[in-house]
Amino acid sequence: MEQSQKTWQVLELLKVTENLLREKNIENPRLNAELLLCDVLNSPRIKLYIDFEKPVSEDEISKYRAKIKRRLNREPLQYILGYTEFYGLRFNLTPDVLIPRPETEILVEKAVELISSFEIINPKILEIGTGSGCVTVSIASKVNCSIDAIDVSNKALAVARNNAVLNKTADKINFLNKNFFNDVKSLEDYDIVISNPPYIPVLEMDTVGEEIKDYEPRHALTDENEGLSFYERVFNLFKTSRKPVKLFLEIGDGKRKKIEALLNDTGINNYEFYKDYHGIDRVLYIA
Repeated sequence: MEQSQKTWQVLELLKVTENLLREKNIENPRLNAELLLCDVLNSPRIKLYIDFEKPVSEDEISKYRAKIKRRLNREPLQYILGYTEFYGLRFNLTPDVLIPRPETEILVEKAVELISSFEIINPKILEIGTGSGCVTVSIASKVNCSIDAIDVSNKALAVARNNAVLNKTADKINFLNKNFFNDVKSLEDYDIVISNPPYIPVLEMDTVGEEIKDYEPRHALTDENEGLSFYERVFNLFKTSRKPVKLFLEIGDGKRKKIEALLNDTGINNYEFYKDYHGIDRVLYIA
């Protein structure tokens, strides 16, 4: 019997798809199969197993195959779904923005934790390179604040604005099309600066994997140099600021020593590193 004439049931379809994804070395093949089928069926995951004998229509099969084909081509799951979860919130995504990582939640957690301890009423925050808006929106969901969120990409800003509306934080955030290197001359208008900058050295881009280098926006991944350009500039702006400002910055795997060398060269001494879930130095806090 031709595959197109076969009547597929939910559980059978999941098993076949899981095996196909596993053969192609897709990470978490079962979860991928489930989430993509949930997307096609517009169904929660638990319902897949309640209705495991339910026939899947030919139209649904066709849509599912199209999504699985994209996944087999290494297109990230989050782009196929069009959304992801971050810090307990839902964020819509397009290939114009970086996919939020669990490690970046540490950046948000530390910022929210320490901001709540600051004696600053309604702090003014600058986020550099907002992308999907996940960092800014997550902070705004927890903290009374005013945020300027900048990005060089208008397409990214459109996604971020949508996510701010989605998560009911738009009244706290001003999204601006700016280039940090050309348009930001001082940090003195802000109490806090936060960023997850492009920190992958250009020579390491070939090692990051197809799903990243072939699909995610390159300008959000690398500075086309050694991955230190952003830190050099923000440290210099911090050092020359005439008013106190606090920095929360994400850093790349194994980059602590190079960052510390820059801090020492700039004469910045009051700083602390925080580790991510894997014990890797991930967040730099400067006061």
